[in-house]
Amino acid sequence: MNVDEEKKEDGELYMPDSVLPPRQNREANSTHRLSRLDIQRASTAVKRFVEKRLEEDFNVVKHTTPLAFMTGTGVNDELDGTESKKSVKFIVPNRNVPRGIKVDEAIMKEKSPYEMNCEVVQSLAKWKRIMLDRLDCQVGEGIYCDSTSIRKGYKGDVTHSAIADQWDFEVRINEEDRTVDTLKAYIQKMWNIITDAEEYILELFPDILLEGHPSSKKRLPKEITFITSEDLHKMFPDLSVHGRETAAVRKFGAIFIIGMGWPMSDGSPPEEVRAPGYDDWNLNGDIMVEHPLTEYRHELMSTGVRVNKDSLIAQLAHRGLTNEESLDFNKAVIEGKLPFCFGGGLGISRLLMLLLRTGHIGEVQVGLWHDEHFKQAMAAGIDMIPDRLLHFD
Repeated sequence: MNVDEEKKEDGELYMPDSVLPPRQNREANSTHRLSRLDIQRASTAVKRFVEKRLEEDFNVVKHTTPLAFMTGTGVNDELDGTESKKSVKFIVPNRNVPRGIKVDEAIMKEKSPYEMNCEVVQSLAKWKRIMLDRLDCQVGEGIYCDSTSIRKGYKGDVTHSAIADQWDFEVRINEEDRTVDTLKAYIQKMWNIITDAEEYILELFPDILLEGHPSSKKRLPKEITFITSEDLHKMFPDLSVHGRETAAVRKFGAIFIIGMGWPMSDGSPPEEVRAPGYDDWNLNGDIMVEHPLTEYRHELMSTGVRVNKDSLIAQLAHRGLTNEESLDFNKAVIEGKLPFCFGGGLGISRLLMLLLRTGHIGEVQVGLWHDEHFKQAMAAGIDMIPDRLLHFD
């Protein structure tokens, strides 16, 4: 056990120092050169650039974004389907409450006949598919949203936040286009947007780079490497999931891992556990790159061709969830009432952290961070955006 691990066990450190960018890279954090206002200006510039290109390259229209769904419809994203990753739930009473400072508590305790059980959005994967049908989108047309969700099941660190923001997009396709070739074509389009955005923002804000530092020479590769989760597992059989993903991005610079959800052929766990109701586990995947400061895997996007009747039924059965075939959304897929489509979510803050060369996602978004997290990050020269007044140096 190293010193950092001992301190962590003693409660002195929120996270091992190794989770933070290596010490030799911390001075290259752009927040050491750009003002706090310039960080916001650069963030806005990237967002405008990406949205314009999404509209042009994917033929999508920006749509208003929901913050919550009714519980029990099957529309919300279940992430990996585990209890810890379940959505934040709340009740909308839908009752008339008299205005004023003093309110009879008895009124508040009465159950309303119009009460609604609701939950905070985790992603719009399924809802967007419903919208494609509602909007009568034709093949090759679609929508995107800039969504923000609460994901309470993650411990905050350099790249993980309880607040997840992403460009959620969805495009209608033909049934015969539910192929790996279609998946790759859309990934290449997205990769072109990402690499062009890097060129754009570095030209607009050259001080993002620390001249003379080794990271200043690093750029995203123009080509992304496609690799199946099975081949990745065989390439680095002795490493953990994150270990092999880090090894792969260090080797190739940028990868798209095809196939997330099914176990490996040797019986090993899947590269990543996925809920069964939105992506086809044979036709989905993640874009990952090496972050120039952290020097480890940096996931940018999860995406895929959406389930059809056969893949949905098979995936529900694999997870022991055949009872969920009766949920409104799943039933509509099984009955062929929803369009075939491709979609996903490109992480907004993840992309900003990459392109602006910051050492922590909390420098480009307002997250929810423990005091000990703030203290450790600040000691490492990380300028996280607070959600409250901080009463320590």
